[in-house]
Amino acid sequence: MKILGKFVSVIIVLVAIAGVGAVVLPNMTKNKHSELAMALDNVNPMVKTETVYASTNAKPVRHFIGGGGEDEYTYQLLTYNAEGKSRTLTFDSQWRLKPQKYLKILTKGQNVESWGAIARETVPSGVRQNLMMA
Repeated sequence: MKILGKFVSVIIVLVAIAGVGAVVLPNMTKNKHSELAMALDNVNPMVKTETVYASTNAKPVRHFIGGGGEDEYTYQLLTYNAEGKSRTLTFDSQWRLKPQKYLKILTKGQNVESWGAIARETVPSGVRQNLMMA
């Protein structure tokens, strides 16, 4: 009986630690540009997928040659979701982004799952105002 009680106690402690971690980690990884932040956001069920928008006025923070010999660019962009909340995202592109364009980006925390250029008119007006002031 004592072993069963200890086992249950250990399980309760582990579940509590996992629960606190799942709630606290998204705030700890926000605007962090490390592989660890991206990995934690990727596996955390509390981090939801969301759409954010960015302006392409930033220059690449890094240019390098990829494994296949192609040009690669790393960008850090200030993004806004439809509610106006901001976050900075880092992602790689095989293309140099054209200035003064808009991107629609699907993210899961710090992970950029997909992105694409969109017309100015399709960016929510509040987001567009935030991007123009940034």
